[in-house]
Amino acid sequence: MKKLSLLLIVLFLVAGAIYAQERGGGARPSKTMPQGGPGARGDRPQMNPEEMVKRQTQRLVEELKLNKDQETKVQAINKKYMGKQSFDFAKMRDASDEERQKMRDEMMKVQAERNKEIRAVLTPDQAKTFDENQKKREEMRRNGQGRMGGFGGGPQ
Repeated sequence: MKKLSLLLIVLFLVAGAIYAQERGGGARPSKTMPQGGPGARGDRPQMNPEEMVKRQTQRLVEELKLNKDQETKVQAINKKYMGKQSFDFAKMRDASDEERQKMRDEMMKVQAERNKEIRAVLTPDQAKTFDENQKKREEMRRNGQGRMGGFGGGPQ
C-alpha cells in the first residue's frame, strides 16, 4: 500500500512538471502556442498604423487639452515615429533574453526621442501633465496592470 501511495505521488509530481513545461513555465507564452491561443488579443482587430497614430494623437489631445496647431504637430510627430517603432512582437517573444533586452532598449530610445519632440510642442503645464502621465503608465506596466494602447500608450 505504501509503495502504491508513493508511486501515485511521484506520478502526480512528474505530470505536473511536464504540464508546466509545456505551457512555457509562466515566464512568457510558449513558442508552440497558436497565435489565437490564451492571452492572444483575438477578440479585437489589429489597428493599422494610421489608426494607431490617430488614437495616440487623440489621447494626447484629450489628456493635455491641445489646441489645433499643437494637435497637427503632435500628429506629425506620431506619424514620423510610427515607422521607427514598429517591430515584430513574435520575433521578440522568440528571441533570447539578450536579444529581447536589445530590442527593448531600442524601443525605449525611440520612445524617448518621440517624447522629447512632443514635449517641445507643449506648454510648461502640458509638459508637466505629460510627464506625470508617462510615469503613471510606466508604473502600470511594471505592476502588470493595463495594456499598452499603441506604442507608449496606456490603458485605453
